[in-house]
Amino acid sequence: MSLLGDLRRSWRGLAPEALRRAAQPVLSPLLEAHVRRQARKPHGADGAAGGPLRVVGYLSGSHGIAASARLAARAFEALGAPVEQVDMAGAALTWEARGPAPSPASAWIFHLNPPELLAALGQLGPTRVIGPRFGYWAWELPQAPASWLRDAAMVDEVWAPSRYVAQALAGARAPVRVVPHPLFLEDYDSVRPAPRQAEFQAVSLFDFNSSAARKNPQGALGAFAKAFGDDASARLVIKTQNGARFPQDLDALRAAAPANVEIIDGVWPYEAVKSLIAGSDVLISLHRAEGFGLTPAEALALRTPVVATGWSGVTDFLDEAVAVMIGSSPTPVEDPQGIYAGQSWAEPDLEQAATALRALRADPERRAKMGAAGRARVAERLSPQAWFTTLPDAVKAAAMRAAQGR
Repeated sequence: MSLLGDLRRSWRGLAPEALRRAAQPVLSPLLEAHVRRQARKPHGADGAAGGPLRVVGYLSGSHGIAASARLAARAFEALGAPVEQVDMAGAALTWEARGPAPSPASAWIFHLNPPELLAALGQLGPTRVIGPRFGYWAWELPQAPASWLRDAAMVDEVWAPSRYVAQALAGARAPVRVVPHPLFLEDYDSVRPAPRQAEFQAVSLFDFNSSAARKNPQGALGAFAKAFGDDASARLVIKTQNGARFPQDLDALRAAAPANVEIIDGVWPYEAVKSLIAGSDVLISLHRAEGFGLTPAEALALRTPVVATGWSGVTDFLDEAVAVMIGSSPTPVEDPQGIYAGQSWAEPDLEQAATALRALRADPERRAKMGAAGRARVAERLSPQAWFTTLPDAVKAAAMRAAQGR
């Protein structure tokens, strides 16, 4: 038993609950500072201790950073390198590590942003996490929080999903490397397109938990209305989820939708989402900021052309060969949900987007060429093989040793 543990148990046993609750605002920063200090101690960053590749994240979650952890683990395994997966869903910051000490790893790859990474290290025991540490971080605004830049000292290298995010992390207290999300084309080969309900079909998707202001479904709706008015032969589906948490925003979106725009809120099986994209003539992503843009990337894999704001993370894999890139102007961040604040993001040109939608509708041959080019783009830049080339040499070597059973 540690002295710290003895003190903690005494505090919990002797102090009244009301006092413990009142002291929480003071104790929480002390706990965070304690974990940070422990995490910065020597931890075998040279990898000499060996061990497996270990991917750590909210592996059972449904949000983007959970998907990124699962994709990374799967990419290693697709290339023949087994990995250990550690699910930290529900991890809470604690004074003492929980459970048995983990064995050393040739690479700890944390698909957790700094606040969640802090909790994971606290629960695992920061001095027990032996081996090189890599933090895979996602951010959407042009500048990452100053606390994130400082917390990069808890890892040996930060991985960013795009050049845009890497630039946002400039000044981090660890090197920053661009490592895109890997996609698996075989996941999209057998997708059956959703039944056609109009001559021309568009789709836009977002999660209210990711900020409606950032995803900008109102922009997609506005551009579509400018392009087609109430033309019943053109149809837009805006697929959302978690709207029940933000009922006023969902109601406002529905109130603004004309008869040829359908708003569907709900959590669907992933195959149904892919089917919806595959059955559409175009995916509209008039986002104000994207750290990567997984949905547009998946549209390329499904041979669905994209109309997207030509700014932020998507520019690593979208260009005029596979998408129509919409111009924008910088505008101060305004997010009624309070998820984002300060800085600026992009305001897409809805007139240009409307013109692009009309042009794509009139030219099915162009849509087909863009769809084929999009599929090839995923194979070129986002396949597991392409993803592997972006990893540090030491991680590649560890993966090859794992693949050979060494």
